[in-house]
Amino acid sequence: MNRLHAAGLGRRSGLGLALAFGVLATGCGSSGPTMGRVSGTVKFNGQPLTKGTVTFIATDGKNPNATGALDSSGRYTLQTTEPGDGAVVGSYKVAISDANAEAMNTAMPGMPAPVQKSAIPKTYLDANTSTLTATVEAGGNTKNFDLTGATAK
Repeated sequence: MNRLHAAGLGRRSGLGLALAFGVLATGCGSSGPTMGRVSGTVKFNGQPLTKGTVTFIATDGKNPNATGALDSSGRYTLQTTEPGDGAVVGSYKVAISDANAEAMNTAMPGMPAPVQKSAIPKTYLDANTSTLTATVEAGGNTKNFDLTGATAK
């Protein structure tokens, strides 16, 4: 009888330890930084920018940058590590390029990428000169950008 009682106690103790470790393991894991989903549109002089990229550069220098490709209607969705995951919550400077990303991928390995002419003012190409900013909050964020200026030559 003692042997059965001891076996029952051992099983209960083992089950208790397994549950305790399970709770501890889920509490100790890192779920990563808080993200916000970000999408929007980019227009240049009132017309959709139909190719290029939108890049959010973190102002704190610690958070990763996020990038989204523009589609034919000027829409983008940011990603940091996975498509559509957005950007880490925080403040950003924004750069917008109208370079065709597909054309950049056609260069032969080891060869320079083809030079593309930009139709938008060069100030938008660099986050330090664009004056565009964005704050990403948890949840969904819509960030539209209306660029203006003379067409670059």
